[in-house]
Amino acid sequence: MHRQARIHRRTLLPWGLAAGATALLPWGRAHAQSTSPASAITIATVGDPGSLDPMPFTADLVSEIDQHIHETLYIFDPSLHFFPVLAAALPEVAADGKQYSIKLRTDARFHDGSTMVADDVVTSLQRWMRLSPRGRLIGEYVDSVAASSPSSVVMMLKRPYAPLLALLAYPNGAAAIMPKRLATAPDPLKEFIGTGPYKLIEYKPDQYIRLAKVPDYVSPSGPADGYAGRRQALIDELRFVPVPNPVTRVDGLLSGQFHFADLLTPEAYARLANQANVKQGLVDSPNSSNMIFNTKAGVLSDARLRRAVRYAIVPSDMLAAAFGAPPLWHLEGSIYPKGTDYYDPETPGYNVYDPGKAKALMKEAGYDGKPVRFLVTTQYDYMFKIGQVAQVQLEEVGFKVDVQVMDWATLLQKRTNPALWEGFIAAHSLVADPTLITIMNPAYPGWWDSPDKHAALDTFVTETDPAKRMAAWRQIQAIFYRDVPTIKLGEFLQLYGISTKLTDYTPLAWPCFWNVGVTT
Repeated sequence: MHRQARIHRRTLLPWGLAAGATALLPWGRAHAQSTSPASAITIATVGDPGSLDPMPFTADLVSEIDQHIHETLYIFDPSLHFFPVLAAALPEVAADGKQYSIKLRTDARFHDGSTMVADDVVTSLQRWMRLSPRGRLIGEYVDSVAASSPSSVVMMLKRPYAPLLALLAYPNGAAAIMPKRLATAPDPLKEFIGTGPYKLIEYKPDQYIRLAKVPDYVSPSGPADGYAGRRQALIDELRFVPVPNPVTRVDGLLSGQFHFADLLTPEAYARLANQANVKQGLVDSPNSSNMIFNTKAGVLSDARLRRAVRYAIVPSDMLAAAFGAPPLWHLEGSIYPKGTDYYDPETPGYNVYDPGKAKALMKEAGYDGKPVRFLVTTQYDYMFKIGQVAQVQLEEVGFKVDVQVMDWATLLQKRTNPALWEGFIAAHSLVADPTLITIMNPAYPGWWDSPDKHAALDTFVTETDPAKRMAAWRQIQAIFYRDVPTIKLGEFLQLYGISTKLTDYTPLAWPCFWNVGVTT
């Protein structure tokens, strides 16, 4: 996913420089005396999302904030089972797998006061298939999306597409439902109106985002379970403040300025131990740490040199530098982790440090000393640290390495141009279907594709027999290790800090604050 910011501007802001008194917060003490809500919390994030359009962007921070505003037809629970949100039930799927009939809730209202109807859903899904990296995946499979009544939608497929429900449920590059007038408006989106438990009331880029509870919000049914089930806005206002420095995030948490601090470093996390007013927290779901390569252009467009990188690096060194000591990380080469249906231990190119083989491949490929440009940011501390280790280890075998440090917004923009980079560091959370992994999408920066990968992926998404799907998935992982579009370094746990004033918080990869209370 899906965290844009401008470090040189934000670090000059008073709440970014010190633990700070409440008076230094952007909404101010005098303002608070006259207009403050009954309850409000401040969430320190790694940066500014840049936009709250839920469809075009796969940066995690967009999803983290936007999931409170916009909702999808479906969502998943921690066990990756699917549940309706704006749909009234799971879809009815025809026997041939080519027709999905979706009944809609009739009590869902947008933040502008209008009631959601089928036309809103149809135009939102059409926009999603046009703009979202996720939605574009299904373009070649979808024949039509149409309203069959004011409260039902039918999706007709040209051929079966097994991951469709997972894509409709994924809140990253999301198939978010918005009013028809916005779904059909010119891009970029200038209003952010959804059906969620919170609505946007103010967005000052690089300063803060304020969301207010929706008094007449109608929740999905069912018990709360992760992202699924009941959603209650118990806190009147959520304030997301960009704080790029993890030390500053912890300072603010300890002082009481922040109620939640996301994505902490091991050092910052350790400072929260045995404190009276805060608690340590971790998301007990493995995230993968990855080196993403440019397969389209530049030095590493040659697969032999990508394989040379694989032989030059020591994943455990990188993970230790980035995440501290085990058990906060562990070595794992399977694209999907242990305990999942798609776990495959056949990883012939994982953790294979051999500088001699690296040098031989570099000679075979005719490497001429052109720099390997790695894009990193200090806003995600682990990215910067992995980049530092990569530079040392690659230079030891003869690569020339140019580690370019920039803010996250610049990195996100720069990585869209294949002429400007060879690699960047990223992470990926556990997703409900392998097709949701960003590198599986040939439109994702890195642009990995090949005829046999495309064919295996097509078999995987159109096949309904579980055994045949698993065989296709194993073939895809084998091609992954042959082509080396990415090196999976291993898996790590996500660290955060939380005030003891917050109650009933559920640790999730994208922190959400419905069903969460706050004490005074």
